[in-house]
Amino acid sequence: MTRVTQAHIDARTQDILGAAKRLFARKGVDGTTMQEIAADAGLSAGAVYRYYESKDDLLRAVFEDCSEQHRALFEEKAAVSPSPMEALTDIGRSAWSQLKGDGFRDEVILELETALAAARHPDELGPAHRETLDHVVEMLGRLIRDAQAAGQIEAGVDGQALALTLLACYLGSGILALDGQDTDVLVESLLHMVNKLAPVAGRNGGR
Repeated sequence: MTRVTQAHIDARTQDILGAAKRLFARKGVDGTTMQEIAADAGLSAGAVYRYYESKDDLLRAVFEDCSEQHRALFEEKAAVSPSPMEALTDIGRSAWSQLKGDGFRDEVILELETALAAARHPDELGPAHRETLDHVVEMLGRLIRDAQAAGQIEAGVDGQALALTLLACYLGSGILALDGQDTDVLVESLLHMVNKLAPVAGRNGGR
């Protein structure tokens, strides 16, 4: 009997997740069937069900995959940035630049569709979706706290509230980008406001 390798399992998982994301963005979560996802992934429906027991199970995996992408971005920028504030700035510019890249419409619509699915099915999907958002807020909050410890943001600023504000601005920017609005000016304005949260001495070059 042929042994299924982990590499094979990982590849099939990515095929299914990719198909699910494409179809959820194009047809909506409720409008997509597991059979359609299987066909898009080049697999049988039975094969998909061996990896994911239901569409809800698959949607939770999409949430987890998005969380992993967010974590990778944060770790990458934190590793190469010379300070917490610069890491925060680099993450912001990288995130907003995605709103101008190829495929951004599908990415934004996917975010909206998954949020709506979680809202419509709060018991089944709400906790998993909330965990994805909480993960982003926690990572932002950690950087903000590091920036406060480094004297780059006022200690009295509520880091949790600021993290939520930044996430809300990003999600709202995605909606504006769908309508053709240029979000460059928004991100620069937002980063300017965040820099204004530095202690007065820091803003004045230490004088």
